[in-house]
Amino acid sequence: MAASPSVDDTGRGWIGAAASDAAGATMTESATVPSAATRIANPLAKLSLIRWSLWRGFLSRLGRSRGQLFMLAALGSLQSLLFLPMLHLVRYCFDTAIPHKRVEAVIMVGAGILSIRLVSSALLLLTRFFSVRLAKRTVAGLRQELVDWLYRSPRDYLARNDAAYVQGRIVQETERLDNLSSTLLSAVLPALLTIVVLIGTLAWINWRLLLIAGVFAPFAWALGLVAGRHVKREVTAFQHNFERFHQGISFVVRQMDLTRSRGFEEGEFQAQSSRIDDLQRSGVRMAMSFAAHGQLQSIAIGAIGVLVLIVGGLQVIAGALSLGDLLAFYLGAGFLNNAMSQLTTLLPDVLTCDGSLGRLEALRTGVTGTSYTGRQKSRFVGRITLADVTFRHGDTPLLDQLSLDLAPGCNVAIIGPNGSGKTTIVDLILGFHRPQQGVLLADGIPYDQLDLRVLRQSFGFVPQRPTFFTGTVAENLTYGRPDRSNADIVAAAERAGVHAFIRDLPQGYETPIGEAACSCRAARRSDWRLRARWSAIPGC
Repeated sequence: MAASPSVDDTGRGWIGAAASDAAGATMTESATVPSAATRIANPLAKLSLIRWSLWRGFLSRLGRSRGQLFMLAALGSLQSLLFLPMLHLVRYCFDTAIPHKRVEAVIMVGAGILSIRLVSSALLLLTRFFSVRLAKRTVAGLRQELVDWLYRSPRDYLARNDAAYVQGRIVQETERLDNLSSTLLSAVLPALLTIVVLIGTLAWINWRLLLIAGVFAPFAWALGLVAGRHVKREVTAFQHNFERFHQGISFVVRQMDLTRSRGFEEGEFQAQSSRIDDLQRSGVRMAMSFAAHGQLQSIAIGAIGVLVLIVGGLQVIAGALSLGDLLAFYLGAGFLNNAMSQLTTLLPDVLTCDGSLGRLEALRTGVTGTSYTGRQKSRFVGRITLADVTFRHGDTPLLDQLSLDLAPGCNVAIIGPNGSGKTTIVDLILGFHRPQQGVLLADGIPYDQLDLRVLRQSFGFVPQRPTFFTGTVAENLTYGRPDRSNADIVAAAERAGVHAFIRDLPQGYETPIGEAACSCRAARRSDWRLRARWSAIPGC
């Protein structure tokens, strides 16, 4: 059997890597004594508010753009280093310029600080530009992986799952990642670098004051962790209720005729109203948890600042510290407070991204079975062979050791009652399913070796329930055949006996239609669907 569908050469994309890594770790730990690193990491993992196994793949994708990451790091470093001359100017102003009444020096200090702020703003804009571009490119790559994964997934996966649910998951979760990842990139790296630089600077100004602040920092961290867990619960609850709302609206739109035919509008309205109320309440709770988390962090960090001010003021009174040093330290501590607050206020965004990554991974969890992954591109002459093919849907047997040889140019009709496997044979030939036993061959080459995307381009397929996509009549007829000219389209339609019908439409072949072909004549909809799809068959 071929390998499981994947998006890379390793047999798994990063979306599903976390689950595989976790499974592998479990098997290893059950057979061996956990290492010291494992014994340390497990308790730390319980303290973490995010799932690092999910973020590893996302961060590794960011790591592929090393040049842009280096640029972000360089800009963040420059931005953080600008605090050094600013603090030096403040200390000089209060220790030297003001006591000696040097007016020009005070003005120059003010001009210097303003210039530094202007340079810092310019660097901030550059950082934002590179972070947004990197984030957008990363999420675009993720979206491409997901689309490729959908095409490689077994057909049964989409048959078992609600298509609207899968579509909503991919669109909504990647949109959240798109919106939040650029914010995280532009804020986290500069904030971390700023924190490192400021801690070093404050230690140089007065290490005793920094030590006092550091003693109480773990209490602020513990308080933030407790509040963060509450935020995570509220974010999870809101996203759950949002998904229920999305599914409810999808049901309303898709099952409108059913609801009206049963006269159940009032009952359905009440059900959807209940979901909307749940969404509203969880939204309020989530917003308040964000606000409470931010205020608790501000209070904790502010308390440390007050303590520094009191201790530093006492040292100035005692003559152990100059007023300039205290003001420089307090200003630097304020910058440090802002940088740390910036990180803590990003927690809701981080938790939202964590949830999105988890739900995208969960999409792959239910994938069972395999699809064809061959890469051989061969010119198809026309012979299809089924050799001892056995196929079943779940526990329901449909085909038992079926052998069938379809020669080029022959006409074959498969006759049988409903559920006898007629459609299944067609699906097997198209490669939508893999048989549990036996093999299919195209011109004597096993399907396992062939690139079925190339093979299918030689097929003409009219499904039992033909569908249209939003576009023109011509676009629907030539889908998958972009090389067809207008003359080819008309000739194919004439051979199918549908040209006159299309010509009489309001805009002919350029008539716009929707997924249900609503703009076409309803009385001839089924005839139009069948003939239109048939007219697109290669060679017709």
